[in-house]
Amino acid sequence: MDTTNTITPFSENLNVEEPSASKEKLNLILFSAGKLVSLMGSYIYSFAISLYILKVTGSGTSFAFSIFIGTIPRVLLSPIAGSLSDRVDKKKMIVGLDFLSGFVLLGLLALSLIYGIRLPFIYAASFILSVISTFFNNCFNAAIPSLVTDKSLMKINAYGRSIDSVSQILGPVMGGMVFGLISMKLFFLMNGVSFILSAISEMFIDFNYNKARESKSEGNAKLCLRTVWEDIKEVVVFIKGNKILSVVMPFSISCNFFLAASFSVVLPFVVNNVLGMSSVQYGMIEGAFPVGMLVTAIIISKLPEKEKNRKGLFIGIMGMGVLSIAMGLPVLDMFIGLNVQLVFLYYMSMLFMYAIFLLMLDMPMMVVMQRTIPSEMLGRVMGVLMTISGGLTPLGILLTGVFIEIIPAYMVFFATGIYFVIASFVMYKSKGIQEY
Repeated sequence: MDTTNTITPFSENLNVEEPSASKEKLNLILFSAGKLVSLMGSYIYSFAISLYILKVTGSGTSFAFSIFIGTIPRVLLSPIAGSLSDRVDKKKMIVGLDFLSGFVLLGLLALSLIYGIRLPFIYAASFILSVISTFFNNCFNAAIPSLVTDKSLMKINAYGRSIDSVSQILGPVMGGMVFGLISMKLFFLMNGVSFILSAISEMFIDFNYNKARESKSEGNAKLCLRTVWEDIKEVVVFIKGNKILSVVMPFSISCNFFLAASFSVVLPFVVNNVLGMSSVQYGMIEGAFPVGMLVTAIIISKLPEKEKNRKGLFIGIMGMGVLSIAMGLPVLDMFIGLNVQLVFLYYMSMLFMYAIFLLMLDMPMMVVMQRTIPSEMLGRVMGVLMTISGGLTPLGILLTGVFIEIIPAYMVFFATGIYFVIASFVMYKSKGIQEY
């Protein structure tokens, strides 16, 4: 059977016994606990280490280098991570990687006790942890459809998004508290132990709970660059031959490009430079986004899942388009001079609502991919997607930085909005999306 053109959910093609609800609930709890500890630990570590580097060196270059070594593995290694996660026992890989993260931090603690805390140790540990995180996240994401039944996919993705939002909100806060209240050595110990405890909890997850999604490729872990290249070509052929993915994947990639341009460059430029708001106000505007995602994810997790999410996709993209255009309005000449506090509240509400529409789009798209892509290919597809998106994001940031020196900043918001509005109609009329 040619899987490249299959769009039917796999659970409908196989006659499998319905697993117990109690075991699924346990999987959801353990998945959430493991993801929360791992993700929160990573956010806290990144923030606290960044503050430490800035305090010790006072150098923006050293700070930027720490961000660079934490980002580059995601771009370069995601295809390898995807190929590996499709070939090995996902449970062993996930548990082993969390143990490894814990051991890296305990090793950093040991070196710090012997030689003192040195920047080369921190850079090396940050790079290794970023590599581990790349493989861990890819494998965990590829394993999600096997942890629950198809009807609970929206729920588990909502839980995952809630944890992402909580980590984004609390990670910097707790990182700042850690940096200010306890020694870095004690922090290394606590963070290392938390990863090990997370690994222990993940040992009790049933990674073959959904028998309809059980992978057929586990056990063959032989990898080389040629194998990875062949996997990438296989992924491209699979996507091009699938009516749904040939529409969803290009949009997902372009969406990241435009969002990076608007939120990483234009928004801070407009808020800080054009409107002259304080750093505190900008931080509160940025904070409205993860809060909106958290609230929306919690609500979605409580709602019954719909088999068809075509309207949700359309509303999500259209809403993002309208809000993108609306975010450029306060910079127009006719609105310059408005009360700064009013504009501040306006942007906070814009980002809160933006998070709602983004999640209305993002979660159905994730469920579409999880249902459409076979388990033995899911890791590779996600890996290629992460690499392309990760590579285009800095390109979008760089190009936008050049553009706002030439054209008014609001035009980038308008261009993003127009793109999303057009894309919403294109996707809504797409045959692949109509059939889903």
